[in-house]
Amino acid sequence: MRALTIIGFLSILMSTQATAVPDDHPFPMRQAEADRKAAAADRFEQYLLREVLDPNQEQYDTRFVELDIDFDTTAQTLDGSVTISVTVISGSISTLVLDLDAALAVDAVALAATGWSRASDLLTLNLDRVYNTAEDLTVQVDYSGTPDPAHGAFGFDSAEGKPLIWSLSEPFGARTWFPIKDTPSDKADSASIKFTVPVPMKAISNGTLDQIVNLGSKDRFEWFEHHPIAIYLISIAAHDYTEQSQLINTVAGPLDLMNWSYAGSSVAAADALALTESMMLAFEQDFGAYPFMDEKYGQVEFNWGGGMEHQTITSLCCWQAPGLIAHELGHQWFGDQVTCDSFTEIWVNEGFATYSEALWLESSVGIEAYRDEMRAARYLGPGTIRVPESELDNTARIFDSGLTYNKGSWVPHMLRGIMGDTDFFQFLKAYTSDPVLSYGTASTADVQRVAEDVSGLDLQGFFDQWVDTPWYPTYALEWNAAPSPGGWEITLQLMQLQTHHIYSMPVPVRITTTAGEVDVTIDSDQAVETLVLELTDEPTSVALDPDDWVLHAIEPTVPDPSFDRGILLVNGVDIDVYGAEIRNALSDSSFTGYQGFEFWNLFGTPAGGYPAGLPTPRGEGEVPADVLDDYSTVVWLGNDYNGDATAWLDAAILDYLHEGGNVVLLGRRGRSFLTQARIEYLGVDFATTSDKTVNNATADYPGMITMNRLGTQSYVSPLDPTPLQAETTVLLRDSTFPSWALGVWRQPAGGGTLRTGGGHFVHLAGRPYRWDRIALRTNMEFILTEIIGEPDVPTAVGDTPSLYSGLSGAVPNPFNPRVRIGFSLDRASPVSLVVFDLRGRRVRTLVQESRSAGPGSIIWDGTDDSGRAVASGVYTVRFMGAGRTDHEKVTLVR
Repeated sequence: MRALTIIGFLSILMSTQATAVPDDHPFPMRQAEADRKAAAADRFEQYLLREVLDPNQEQYDTRFVELDIDFDTTAQTLDGSVTISVTVISGSISTLVLDLDAALAVDAVALAATGWSRASDLLTLNLDRVYNTAEDLTVQVDYSGTPDPAHGAFGFDSAEGKPLIWSLSEPFGARTWFPIKDTPSDKADSASIKFTVPVPMKAISNGTLDQIVNLGSKDRFEWFEHHPIAIYLISIAAHDYTEQSQLINTVAGPLDLMNWSYAGSSVAAADALALTESMMLAFEQDFGAYPFMDEKYGQVEFNWGGGMEHQTITSLCCWQAPGLIAHELGHQWFGDQVTCDSFTEIWVNEGFATYSEALWLESSVGIEAYRDEMRAARYLGPGTIRVPESELDNTARIFDSGLTYNKGSWVPHMLRGIMGDTDFFQFLKAYTSDPVLSYGTASTADVQRVAEDVSGLDLQGFFDQWVDTPWYPTYALEWNAAPSPGGWEITLQLMQLQTHHIYSMPVPVRITTTAGEVDVTIDSDQAVETLVLELTDEPTSVALDPDDWVLHAIEPTVPDPSFDRGILLVNGVDIDVYGAEIRNALSDSSFTGYQGFEFWNLFGTPAGGYPAGLPTPRGEGEVPADVLDDYSTVVWLGNDYNGDATAWLDAAILDYLHEGGNVVLLGRRGRSFLTQARIEYLGVDFATTSDKTVNNATADYPGMITMNRLGTQSYVSPLDPTPLQAETTVLLRDSTFPSWALGVWRQPAGGGTLRTGGGHFVHLAGRPYRWDRIALRTNMEFILTEIIGEPDVPTAVGDTPSLYSGLSGAVPNPFNPRVRIGFSLDRASPVSLVVFDLRGRRVRTLVQESRSAGPGSIIWDGTDDSGRAVASGVYTVRFMGAGRTDHEKVTLVR
């Protein structure tokens, strides 16, 4: 299980209301943090375009910052004075440019500043003279006003009925509440932080609390940060907090751990304090001494989804979240001690902090928990880890949970696999203590330099392919063995199936023999690598990268396709979690139309049993390749929750398609399912760089109908409606954004190798259980019968071919006014025979009783359950019995 799903935290706070991040996201806390940072940044889109600083700001280095701010929680205003000392580092300057949001007024300037002018968010100070390179100067700006709440970086708020002040300035929000050079590339060497708030509020900030000065109805809290600090890490959290502290003994000496919580959270905060101590002791072993030993490590509660790694004082939404606590603590080394020098390099903050979560699980639970966490963080979508400068105006791209956080965490994980534990953990300590980087800033090149210095390896290719190249390798492994004079000779052939790039990676392979396991490594840098080995004992199986040290997809092969069992519905939606939504859709045959089908469930038997009318599952758990290849068509429900995406990725889908099987994938989070090789087969690309909430699905192909959403269609990966393959056709589009395709279909011109009419691949994007069930059933009937051509063969059930459970025909058809409907059972079973109209409404229940094995029939006289004659038209008869569902259309002509 994944760490953040173990937490069981189902409600995440955002500002003063419940979060929009669903609890069914695989990493709810991580996604909450990513979403909120992106949302805050989105409100600063004009600032994101200013990653390139004003030329004047490139000419000076910020040395010291003193904030002295008085907050009025009733009027929701602030009255502040900021003193900034800088050194000129290039050329000569007669002005000093700062960032300050237009919502705040400048009241006066002093010291080296003699006047000012403003343009948008830029504040230009006129200096008292020309200052040359290496000269120091100090300016003071007095200002006031109400920070614009729309920016989401600063808030006058409340918690438990009492006033709350909070900030979260990443990436460019510091300017919304004080004037500064607002960039991660220029840290202040130190900072004096004085906050005045009404009694009994406590104002919590970075560094050490020097003193509290009582001013009558207000208190001034005077903090001092002695270490260099990125501007976006300066913070305030003020409330009538409950304070808890604990002095712990670390290898580097005593350290104050402190928590400030709402009164109602104090018990949970106390538990978190003990947990944080364990994490601190574990991380100092991995990363080196806590970088702010002479100050503190604190955690303070605020109204926000996820957390924020403010230096020495993490802001947290909640206390019962081990993964979140570990992530933000890891940031104190990776993000605070060493900070990304640009938001194009944000992964050096978030990737290492995310990796810290896995290291904590390894320390507290064991190596398998570490591996499970990394498997769960596997990101197999498109995009590069480094944010292209052209995408700095796309805030969701900067804080993309898949690329920046999850795939970013795989960079240190894979480095560990290449370097080995000794060198890797030496590298982590060398990186955080590097004399150039420590308490400074870093880029990908800096990470590479330190890793190469420690390991002696040339890692240029590694960083090029993992940080700046999209996707990942897709491997296929074949092997054969034969007796040899020395025992056994085994031949391993490793193939890279992706087309965009050939990866150079050492790929672990584990050979199981009659005497035990043998681990070998294939140094793969070609499309096909062959390795021949001599073994003493007979090999019985081979596993590619069994401990998951390489981010990759595997394409297994189907052993001997027969395609003779019709349709298999594979359910990857946890029935126990999604309850009525998925149960109703399964009972209504929404995913299979009116076709007979067999059923496979990726999870165990639901606590409440399987939905009524569903065939008895052929199996549970992952679908073996020798089961998959029995069927002419596989309909797969994907959800990317509780591990179902892994079962899809491990299934032999691509080879099954190439051989001529048909696949219909219905699911959200297509990036988790459509690996590079599979989306290339489908013939499209993703329309957006991150998952979206989509709208109704408008029909774009004759015969399809529009599907309205029944609930929120969140975390969906829309597709580009311009096919990259001429053989790809758009079926459905988003009703609001027609540039988003929600349904596509491809059939290769030659079909499959074994079945020339097969090889169809259809993908309907969206949560399959939240489309209108009747509309989806109608579309699936059309897809299966008119597009794919099912039933190619009748769907067989069970192991006894002599008896068949299902409908055996309707005579006459068309009819007026009576029709005889035949059916049979291969064993004694309850049986249901129900008539529906084309809108899916129940018309008449014909049979609802137990029957013995054998044939049977029933007459329908064209009336409904009330005995009223129904209108002319097409009706559907649904059979359920002996673990099987079947449908047949009948036409009444009056």
